[in-house]
Amino acid sequence: MRIISILIILLMTAPTLSNNLNQIGENQYKIVPNDSWIRVLAYPDGPLRRFGHHHVISHTAIKGTVKVKSDLSKSSIDLELKVSDFVVDDATLRMLEDENFQKEVSQKDINGTRENMLGEKLLNVEQFPLIRVSAEKIDGEIPDIKIETAITIKDATYKVVIPANISISDNSLIASGKFELNQTEIGLVPFSAAGGALTVRDLLVFKYEIYAALE
Repeated sequence: MRIISILIILLMTAPTLSNNLNQIGENQYKIVPNDSWIRVLAYPDGPLRRFGHHHVISHTAIKGTVKVKSDLSKSSIDLELKVSDFVVDDATLRMLEDENFQKEVSQKDINGTRENMLGEKLLNVEQFPLIRVSAEKIDGEIPDIKIETAITIKDATYKVVIPANISISDNSLIASGKFELNQTEIGLVPFSAAGGALTVRDLLVFKYEIYAALE
């Protein structure tokens, strides 16, 4: 009986997930950086692609806010990512992906990839230190929605539709999803070497989970 009583108490006091925004009300949530992440999977391409590496580019210092309205379409999302906080080929994260990512990447290659990524030809961290993401329109119903976003990279803004699975409790919000996006759609030129015989594939795969706590 004691065990049953404890279980009942835990169930009564645990945060309740809800799809009914009217029950939760209008709230503002703050992104919790250490519990939020984005991973970008990049693939080698070109005739010499077998000599290239599959890369995992990650970010775990995302900042921002999410404002949830009872009318979901009026909700807002504003995120900010420091370009210098991107990490290249964390060994633990590589192990989470398929066999193409299991091959060990040397520190020299990691450093070279990071230098190319942050350099003037790609993200140009010196001149443009931040990437910003904001929601312009939200369609669908919780838990599965589509967010029409404005992504600002190198002072240019691009429209990207991002799918999201949303869970909201009394004091937190979790958004997660996966989508594909071409680098050229957001103003980036894929890295190229050996006269174009070895390149980074234009198509990138994005995975993310955003955890936000009630302010």
